[in-house]
Amino acid sequence: MSETQHGNDARNAAADGELTADSTLTAQMAPDYRPVAPVVPFSRSVWLQIALYVVLVALACIPGSNAVSSVMFSLTGFVVGVMIMLFAFFTPLRDGIPGRVTGVILGLLGMIFASTPMLGEFVFGSMGSPSRPQLGSPGTLAVCAWFAGVGALLVVLVVVAFGRQMARLDRSHLIVQLSHMVMDGACTVLCSGWCFLPMLMQGFGESKAESANGELWVWIAGVVAIVVFAVGLGFMDRVWYRDSRPLEGAQAPWVGFALIPVMLTGGLVALATLVVQLTLTV
Repeated sequence: MSETQHGNDARNAAADGELTADSTLTAQMAPDYRPVAPVVPFSRSVWLQIALYVVLVALACIPGSNAVSSVMFSLTGFVVGVMIMLFAFFTPLRDGIPGRVTGVILGLLGMIFASTPMLGEFVFGSMGSPSRPQLGSPGTLAVCAWFAGVGALLVVLVVVAFGRQMARLDRSHLIVQLSHMVMDGACTVLCSGWCFLPMLMQGFGESKAESANGELWVWIAGVVAIVVFAVGLGFMDRVWYRDSRPLEGAQAPWVGFALIPVMLTGGLVALATLVVQLTLTV
């Protein structure tokens, strides 16, 4: 009886050992999403954020920078393009090469929508007629066209990200992977909204001239909203930085963390510009 029990115990121990080995192998093969302590201090990301904001605002405050044909507008577009490319190389998000390439393509398309004023007149200006004037000024139409284009790009982003997830054989951590893919593309798409900052800053003079009707307060409220939103994202970025776990071999992910708040703020810059332009044309 004792020999039979010893034999059963041996078989159970062997089975437990095989299960433990299989579990260990599965754990090693599965991606690790546990947060790790950042190696680089977060202060580097903060200083890079501040530098990017200073450069963008400085370029937008130069007279004539709101004209698409001006050199200053081209410099603003160049800075936006550099941010998109840097984010593709230094993103802290757990997205692969296909997601980064998709984000760059969508971001560049967003820049095209933002730097093509005739697009707004073509899409919305044609709705006007002698008896029914068009919806607004060329600046208003340009921002409206950008929002229409960005909306379409975000829809494409979600469809592509969902399709990539369905194509995976192992769909573990589906929500995490999907959110990283969407965030990767949303940052690059919304970053193109910074192209409208010169239009917003140059709108200060027009708002000041018509301050009797309250347009100046609309401009001030828009700028304050952008600042508050950027500061709030900066604090949230600290939490993301603390709880992050970039892909193995990620290069300088702190650069990507510095870019995320700046790029997302571009969407609010475009929204504030649209509100100010609508106020001035009423």
